[in-house]
Amino acid sequence: MFTLSSRGVYGMTAMLELGLRVGTGPVQIKDIAAAHRIPQHYLEQILASLRKAGLVESFRGKQGGYQLASRPDQIRAIDILGCLEGGLSVSNTDSPLAFFFDRLENSIGTSIDVSLDDLINQYRQQQKNLHYSI
Repeated sequence: MFTLSSRGVYGMTAMLELGLRVGTGPVQIKDIAAAHRIPQHYLEQILASLRKAGLVESFRGKQGGYQLASRPDQIRAIDILGCLEGGLSVSNTDSPLAFFFDRLENSIGTSIDVSLDDLINQYRQQQKNLHYSI
């Protein structure tokens, strides 16, 4: 079955964190790593890949760090995961069930073709609901 690696999960988490902090300036890797218990060295590699893909910008210096390269509504989860996980592929064209695997691949692609802004809004709503029910 389709499984995201820790690279994809950590990368999506870092992008969510950067999206939540839009307008506050660059965010340091150590802050993201500490907030989400992500190994800092691993996060450095992930953010370097996201920077090369043009999804984040990096800034040097004491006040340096990372921030989104575009508005959250212009960044799509499918692009983030494509950068970190490689192409989405669950089908084997030689299989007699290729039609099923193609349909599965399309369903997954549709599910992850959402904007980072949508994910931020869903996350905030989820957090609001958690606090409301306590």
